[in-house]
Amino acid sequence: MKRIILAAIAAIVCTIISHATAYAASDGATLYAQYCSGCHGATPSGARVGATASTITNAIATISDMKSNSALKTLTTAQIQAIADFLGGGASTTDSGSTLFLSYCISCHNTVPTTDPRLVGATASKITNAISSITQMKSNSSLAALTSTQTQAISDFITSSGKSSNWTIVGVGDFNADNNTDILWRDTVNGYNVAWLMNGTTYQGVMSLPTLAGNSWLVEGVGDFNQDGYADILWRNVSTGENVIWLMNGAAVKSYVSLPTLSDRNWTVAAIGDFNGDGKPDILLRHLVYGYNVIWYLNGTSYSSYDILPQLSDQSWVVGGAADMDKDGHTDLVWRNKTSGYNAIWDLSGTSIANSYLLSPQVSDTSWSIAAVARPDSNGYVNIFWRNQVSGSNAVWTMNGTNVLNYETLTTVAP
Repeated sequence: MKRIILAAIAAIVCTIISHATAYAASDGATLYAQYCSGCHGATPSGARVGATASTITNAIATISDMKSNSALKTLTTAQIQAIADFLGGGASTTDSGSTLFLSYCISCHNTVPTTDPRLVGATASKITNAISSITQMKSNSSLAALTSTQTQAISDFITSSGKSSNWTIVGVGDFNADNNTDILWRDTVNGYNVAWLMNGTTYQGVMSLPTLAGNSWLVEGVGDFNQDGYADILWRNVSTGENVIWLMNGAAVKSYVSLPTLSDRNWTVAAIGDFNGDGKPDILLRHLVYGYNVIWYLNGTSYSSYDILPQLSDQSWVVGGAADMDKDGHTDLVWRNKTSGYNAIWDLSGTSIANSYLLSPQVSDTSWSIAAVARPDSNGYVNIFWRNQVSGSNAVWTMNGTNVLNYETLTTVAP
């Protein structure tokens, strides 16, 4: 099976100097500079700040780029503790839920918990039960070492417990038919849905859409499925496996259409795009456990057939979105590695990978995720929308092929 992105990364992934000098275990700054800065930068940032010794040990044992690094495996317990002390993590058991989630969970789960169907309703007791019963989790000594306080903190972060709102970017599309890409937001606590009306990357106003309360229904994508000029919304019910399209007329739901039910909750909609060149949106499905990638071809709002893309079993890689990045008439895939911060493109020709590229710069702060990838604008440029679900910061990259042409910050929206 093809692992093209991984092969590309293997060729350029950071090399950490082999262990040649015996450093004092207390010299965490020196150890960090020698073993970690090549991938994470000279100045620690994001989720790595406050990393505990157990978090680091778990990362070395589970993250692909680190598992294959023989130098990291030579670190002693005392040296790992020294690095943790330098990062400010020490042996703290009072880390925030977001820090704990980013440290212990994102190697298998989505960076934004509300977009991962497996995390819906993840109470502390359900997390504890999963750690003791699911094979991949049972064998992880770091997860077994989590205290009840830490498990509760992770649960509170996942479920937004105690929060008055939890705003997340769930898609982009043209909601007011002005030929500009707008940003769809959902408040997963209250069920509110609103669209930021944009002019390029400039905010123009807000459009309120119908509310849908509860956490069973997830927004899985946005596309103009009936070709009327207005963006429509694809929903997936994580309990029943139902898939429904809201056909929109601006802010109003004109009607809805049901697509085939997919009961396995490990299947999620990874992207919406025209994969067969018929001018109509199709659906890319990705299996969250095995890494299968399948295209549902649609004829408007009707399922037509399916096709299979290469499998990518490394669950550190998530699809950020789909768009024609290189202007060759074929929809491509944008990927993000949620543990290393690498970003890459699969240059597709139909269902075949013609080439693959790493994007620069690397975004090593793993609290940032790709929220959406827009269609090409009038100049043929694609926008990649970013959100930091911890800080609430938002940004957009304007792309020219695989190069970042421009970078802009958008208004901060607190989670």
